[in-house]
Amino acid sequence: MRPFINLFLTIGLPLSALFIVATTIYFSINHDFGQAIKLGILTGFFAGVGFSVVITGILLLLRRIRSTDMEESQYKINIDDDVADEAVEEKLMLLMDKELAFEVAIHSIIDQDIGEVANGSKHNGTISISTPEQMIGISISPLTKHTSQLEVKADVYNTSVQQIINYIKLKEQSFLQY
Repeated sequence: MRPFINLFLTIGLPLSALFIVATTIYFSINHDFGQAIKLGILTGFFAGVGFSVVITGILLLLRRIRSTDMEESQYKINIDDDVADEAVEEKLMLLMDKELAFEVAIHSIIDQDIGEVANGSKHNGTISISTPEQMIGISISPLTKHTSQLEVKADVYNTSVQQIINYIKLKEQSFLQY
């Protein structure tokens, strides 16, 4: 309900003002100016609110469809048999600061129940994850004030590494859309 209200107020106020001005001008053609203002305000306000409700509903529906399409299609990585046996050292640039990237990485491990966090230091930006198959190392370093670099190191490229990378990139995308 909150996104609807925010979008409705963002769209509704300017549209209502535009409808009020347009209907006042329209009614001033056939009526005196005082009566045209009264009719224009009433008609323009109700027309603007009604039109804004419809537009807001359509935009929220389009956003929801677009976000589900992006979640389904974007950031799907197929594990090749050739790559699955090799060590991985993946570097990603994230459009979020170091602290936020660290929190998102920790939550990706906890939310997906990937393994135990053996060692994690927010100050250094390092996380060591112990999974039944392997140890995964994550280091986060700042690039600029609002960007960071995430480096994932693992012995074998498997679904745990893939899940961490996918989760972090999806969260980054959702932060950018918000």
